Amino acid sequence: AQRRDSVYLTVDIKDAADVRVQLEEASLEFSGRGGDDSAPYAFSLELFAPIRREASKWSTKRCPELFLRKGEEGTWPRLQKSGKLPWLKVDWGKWADSDEEDEKGGFDTEGMDGVDFSGVTQEEAEVSEDRDSILADLDEDIAVETEDEAD
Repeated sequence: AQRRDSVYLTVDIKDAADVRVQLEEASLEFSGRGGDDSAPYAFSLELFAPIRREASKWSTKRCPELFLRKGEEGTWPRLQKSGKLPWLKVDWGKWADSDEEDEKGGFDTEGMDGVDFSGVTQEEAEVSEDRDSILADLDEDIAVETEDEAD
């Protein structure tokens, strides 16, 4: 899966061991053992565009996952420079449509630089209580006379 600024790769090998990942600016090499029979796995990719090696990471918690920070923001048409690999597929679990990427979901406080919303002044609290009492009146029944009752 990819975002404008990064690419996520999941190597679907359960119980991975002896994992080795070599990241270069334009390539990736992976090797390790895994699965029920602890079989060896290895591949190398020439990436579509350069990555920022120092900002990229990988882990092997459940199965190997790699986070590759793109050198320049933008959408890659494919993962590697040339052709499609038959064993490579999109990780739909991490997929985000480009429209969804802008809507980070929830209330994003990133960029608020430590603003603390935990304190409310007494004046703000009183204004809030006044609003609540005004709105409470809306719940009361109002007597309405119909034309038949007016006669």
